Amino acid sequence: MNSTGILNRRTLGVALAGATLAGCAASADQGMTTRQMAASTDPVSLRTTAVQGGTFLMQTAQLGTTKAQRPDLRRFATFENSEQQGIMQALASLGQAVAPPPPPADKATMLRNLQSANGAEFDRLFVAAQIQGHQEALTVYNAIIESSGSPASDKAVAILAADRIREHLAFLQAPPSRA
Repeated sequence: MNSTGILNRRTLGVALAGATLAGCAASADQGMTTRQMAASTDPVSLRTTAVQGGTFLMQTAQLGTTKAQRPDLRRFATFENSEQQGIMQALASLGQAVAPPPPPADKATMLRNLQSANGAEFDRLFVAAQIQGHQEALTVYNAIIESSGSPASDKAVAILAADRIREHLAFLQAPPSRA
């Protein structure tokens, strides 16, 4: 095995692990909740829900890279943004890219609130949005894992994603350090 092969596998692994974040947020049909979408066994619906959620997480993370007051949140936002971009690239390389539908009303409102917030208020709203998104992602990725209709590639992304989602939730739910 050459070093290029190792690098490609590592890059793909990081990108697939980024799926943890990708699946979080909303639903393709604005009348359905994420939980209802996750209950679907249609692989395209599940993938679309994951991509839509990942897009929400990426958009909020992009805001966090410049607006977060806490340095640990800025670092997290940078990693989150990179992971979301990676998962989109991974899905495209697997031939499973889907265009994200527009965010549902609640996510659009969260984005507007984050855009107008600053300082500690931004940090509070950012953490809340990321926790909600990651919790929803875990629901979606667990549904992909459990769905007999999901392709093996979707299941592989979801398996990697679930552990990363749990890691991110542990970070986001921990009290801020007093460094």
